[in-house]
Amino acid sequence: MKKVLIILGIVAAACFLFLILFVAFVVYKIHKDRGPVLYSCAGMWTRIDEFAHQQENTNYIVFADGQLAMYQKIANQWRETASASEISKCEKMQADAYTNMDKNIRNGLNPLAYLDDTNPPSTATSVK
Repeated sequence: MKKVLIILGIVAAACFLFLILFVAFVVYKIHKDRGPVLYSCAGMWTRIDEFAHQQENTNYIVFADGQLAMYQKIANQWRETASASEISKCEKMQADAYTNMDKNIRNGLNPLAYLDDTNPPSTATSVK
């Protein structure tokens, strides 16, 4: 009976160790994959923010400034725990995202067009 309990204890400890390693691996992968997304978004929103300021549309500027600030803040937080090689890869992705968004804007894309109010409320009032 003692041997069975010892074997069960060893199996339970091994399963627990495996579970801890699995969770650590998942957290590591999420952290590693988060950087490229953040940097790509920051590069894209940098160009969109420039576009908003060129358009001199207040709605565009406010929204783009907010998005850019959010992505830069989160990317800077991620950067504190990232390695130098991860950061350099992400900075390359940021530059590529900026370039791609610039091409899209030059081809006539308005990335903030959805902020335009296409159905403004009626301003006409009936007078009796």
